[in-house]
Amino acid sequence: MKKMSKTILLAVLCCLSNHFLSAQDTQGYYTFDYMKVAPGMHEEYLKLEKAWKKIHQANIKEGKYMAWELTRVEYPCGDNEEYNYVTRTNFRGEKQLANYLGNWTMPANLESLLSKEELALVERSSEIRTWVKSEVWFHEDMTVGKDINNEKIVVFNYFNFPESGSRTDHFRVEREIWKPVHEARIKDGKMIGWVMVGKTLPSGSAQPYFDATVDLYADWEQFLSLSNPIPYFEKIHAGKDFNQLFDETDAACDLLRQEVRMVLDNSDE
Repeated sequence: MKKMSKTILLAVLCCLSNHFLSAQDTQGYYTFDYMKVAPGMHEEYLKLEKAWKKIHQANIKEGKYMAWELTRVEYPCGDNEEYNYVTRTNFRGEKQLANYLGNWTMPANLESLLSKEELALVERSSEIRTWVKSEVWFHEDMTVGKDINNEKIVVFNYFNFPESGSRTDHFRVEREIWKPVHEARIKDGKMIGWVMVGKTLPSGSAQPYFDATVDLYADWEQFLSLSNPIPYFEKIHAGKDFNQLFDETDAACDLLRQEVRMVLDNSDE
């Protein structure tokens, strides 16, 4: 998007359940949990998440949710950042999400599922990391390439609305103006996927952001090769009034924050 250029998810297919959700009849949802790990605790935290991964895999096998993924926030970074890891859990439909929110349980065979060391780590979860916050988002749209299973770099773009905009306006400009641009980039191997989501919980006018787009890349080289989509914009929208398209975008949404994350693990691995 114009503002992006200035600063620079039900599986895709059923067999790719660790990734963002594909468009299906059943509404897809994600929960994002934001974690803060203190200096010197990162190695222990990653061991903790390995133990939690077994718990998630067991819950997924029982049909409680669809997938789980762990990412580390690469940029922005530093001790003053609010969080430095983010986990994502995928859900198919309101019933599955509601059961998770209102009736989440550990697997019944937890003691046989985890070693004594892993059990001890799980019991120390709140000591090893701070659970900063949790959010629920719904899946709105996406376009992906054949290499989506190679997802490694996740660029999360958080949006607010100016007085002239709304979620309806934002989704329209993303779908009509920017999605074709990303489809061209994916076709040329410059990225592997693009996702559009809306935040449903928490809600209210005090929230700093409401919608997001997610750019997916196979590696750092692909991400750095063309972080600016404007050349593709000019190609896709040749013959159109560029200023008008940019003005429509600016009137509909405001990019508040762009976060670059690296995928460290997921429930399929």
